[in-house]
Amino acid sequence: MFWLVRLLVIACILAVGSVPMVYADAHEAGEEMEMAEEEASGASGWFRTDTDGLGTQIWVGASHSPSFLGGISLDTDIYVVGTFGELDIGLGIPVVDSDSMSLSFLPMVGIGFDYAAADGPSSLIAPQLFTYLTAGSIYFESWIQGFFNSPFDYGDDSIYTRDFILYSINDTLAIGPQVEVTIGLGDDGGLSSMVVGGRANVGYGENNTLGVFVGFETQKGDDETGLTGRMTFVRSW
Repeated sequence: MFWLVRLLVIACILAVGSVPMVYADAHEAGEEMEMAEEEASGASGWFRTDTDGLGTQIWVGASHSPSFLGGISLDTDIYVVGTFGELDIGLGIPVVDSDSMSLSFLPMVGIGFDYAAADGPSSLIAPQLFTYLTAGSIYFESWIQGFFNSPFDYGDDSIYTRDFILYSINDTLAIGPQVEVTIGLGDDGGLSSMVVGGRANVGYGENNTLGVFVGFETQKGDDETGLTGRMTFVRSW
């Protein structure tokens, strides 16, 4: 009988002592699962504001890198100006990714709505292609966007492109030329705008960039100066 009592005492001591160990193992397993989920999601995000002839525009976007896409990211963003909002979705495709150079393409398609239209939200379809190239101190970025409004009786169709190349003078300042072109489509189409100028990107703290573009509108009217530009702030995380 005495040996049975001793056996019960030993079992109780082991059971009580194992509780903290089990809790610690479960806690560590939970942290590992959270880290694994964060690594699996691979999400990064950014916030952007532009102020130019269209007014002040707000952008918010994210890039997700699920493992099943094999290095290709799923990118989304929301663009808002006034009462107009647009949702874009696309695939980030890395072409070159080395220590000396990186090149990637981001084809997207968007659909936008003007929520203040007289007959309810009016829409547009916006196929887009973005190109990003970094080679040493050189950075190149290109936007090609199509705006197809006519299927929704929202306005004229057009193609817009923005291209700039920057040279990094140091870790804070990069400068270079920029050109923006808008071409109208349809019977009354043609070159409607071409702005040529210079751009400067300034590091504005960690993960922040302030961009200033000053340009000249070559398609200006006789009574216009043609001076235009844009201020941009971007934060990424």
